[in-house]
Parts: sequence; structure tokens; C-alpha cells
Amino acid sequence: SLASNEVRMKILLLLAEEHSLCVCDLSEILGMTVPAVSQHLKKLREGGLVFTEQDGVTIYYHISATAKPLLDTLFQLLNSRTAERKTARQPAAG
Repeated sequence: SLASNEVRMKILLLLAEEHSLCVCDLSEILGMTVPAVSQHLKKLREGGLVFTEQDGVTIYYHISATAKPLLDTLFQLLNSRTAERKTARQPAAG
């Protein structure tokens, strides 16, 4: 699955938060080379999860309209699971 790869999930999460990023931004944030990030973006683009928009020589990546509702739901589930785990780890008051 496209979203089962940790790097691709991070890319999707970053795009969901920032709405658009170029390869160089993602490369810097993820601490990866531009070619490595480009390969992940290519797979996400081919899978219909992201689309590109060119501004001069810079290409920006965005989450596609068809993937957005599914990814929003996925990220909400992940956030609620993380919150549940944090709550479960807190010692009981008293």
C-alpha cells in the first residue's frame, strides 16, 4: 500500500498540515536527499494521492481532492489513538 510506507505517511501528513510543499522543502524537513523524496512523491502521484502544481521552475505537491477525505479520516483516527495512549499512560490521580 502507498500509505503503509513510513516516509510516504510523513509526506502525506506534512502536505495535510502545510497544504503544499516542494521537494526541496520536504527534503529538508525529512532529512533526506531530493532524489529519495522525489521517488516517494512519484509513487504517491501515480497512486492518485497527490498532484502537482508548477510555479515558475518550482513544482509544489498537494494532497488530491479525491484522497483528502480518506486521509483526513485516517489522520483523525491516528490522532485519537495517540491521545488514548497518552491518557492510558498517565498515572491515576489520588
